[in-house]
Amino acid sequence: EKKKYIWKLLYIYVLGYDVEFGHMEAVALISSTKFSEKQVGYIAASVLLHENLEFVRLVINTMQKDLLSRDENYQCMALTAIANMGGREFAEALSGEVLKLLTSSSTRTVVRKKAALCVLRLFRRNPDIVSVDTFALKLCNLLQERDLGVLLSSMSLLCGVVSHDPQGYEVVIPKVVGVLERVAKGIDIPQDYTYYGIPSPWLHVKALRALHYFPVIENDTVWTKLQEILRRTISSAPIDKNTNKNNALHAILFESISLMMHLNMDSEVLAQCVTLLGKFVSIKEPNIRYLGLENMSRLSLVPEMMSTIKSHQEQIVLSLHDPDISIRRRALDLLYRMCDRDNSHEVVDQLLSYLTTADFAIREELALKIAILSERFASSLKWYIDVIISLIDKAGDHVSDEVWYRVVQIVTNNESLQSHAAANVLRKLQD
Repeated sequence: EKKKYIWKLLYIYVLGYDVEFGHMEAVALISSTKFSEKQVGYIAASVLLHENLEFVRLVINTMQKDLLSRDENYQCMALTAIANMGGREFAEALSGEVLKLLTSSSTRTVVRKKAALCVLRLFRRNPDIVSVDTFALKLCNLLQERDLGVLLSSMSLLCGVVSHDPQGYEVVIPKVVGVLERVAKGIDIPQDYTYYGIPSPWLHVKALRALHYFPVIENDTVWTKLQEILRRTISSAPIDKNTNKNNALHAILFESISLMMHLNMDSEVLAQCVTLLGKFVSIKEPNIRYLGLENMSRLSLVPEMMSTIKSHQEQIVLSLHDPDISIRRRALDLLYRMCDRDNSHEVVDQLLSYLTTADFAIREELALKIAILSERFASSLKWYIDVIISLIDKAGDHVSDEVWYRVVQIVTNNESLQSHAAANVLRKLQD
């Protein structure tokens, strides 16, 4: 009967009520030899208990026994519960057994997948469970797995570990590039891991992301191979009618572009990326437009790319009138970044024109950007004063006091500007 009542407690919890009793009974069921009772015990413990409860320690021994068991169902249940409940104490007591399951060649693949994600959870709670000297080589072996499930879980583990500290894990870079080559060419990818004809896009993206954590790739052979893969990715970036396929293709593409910027690839390739992003800025799909503008903003930090980005200025200005405010903000940021002495008059005029229809949510930010650009790239004091007077006329209270104080100071100290400024202000008042 105990099993039935624990299920009822779980149902009560799912309905949104706090369940402050029955915890010990759930823990007791974990020690049962019957699969159905052990299963409900593990599920209840995972859902109802947390690492700070005193009696959670009572289940550590049972979990240890289940991890050492030859029954893969018991191993999987224990790993899932450890990942859900595990704190520092769990990490210290059980990480050894979990790591053994992960690295043992005799462990079933379904268990190794769960073990990799369980190690990741324990590592986040206590990074000391792994030693760089030994674990880097173990990760190298895991990244040579043929099973895509184990490989995907291992790549998630690698991302978690190197995001904490990549030092000492440089030996995995050739293996990660090898994984990239495998998925990019579709070598030995089961049908179960093919998404709309794309070989395992999740693994592809994770492998690209893992390389972000390493500042340089010193091995020339590996670097040449990676460049070839990235070039192929951006040169074969079709736009498909199927939304799901498009999302997967664009996830790979944007992650590849991000990695190219991170690794400072040559200007020719980056210019090709800008041209590709320019096409995405004109696409109807708002998510793609947003990502196109965001990546173009990042590429604008590379001085050699500015002239290529400027060629898409007209399309970027049109994005200021997009229904989605996040796209409007991103377009505003990009215009601000790409403004220089050559196009400052044109950009400032476009921003002033946009100011009259801009949302109140971004008017203050827009007014500040116009003031900064007009002062930074002023071709003459007369032009600067005209811009700021127009800004005050259109933005009103959204203009900070420091901006118009600055104009008053300039006009006061330059007699030749006073009549021009007064006439301009009179025109604005009459209008």
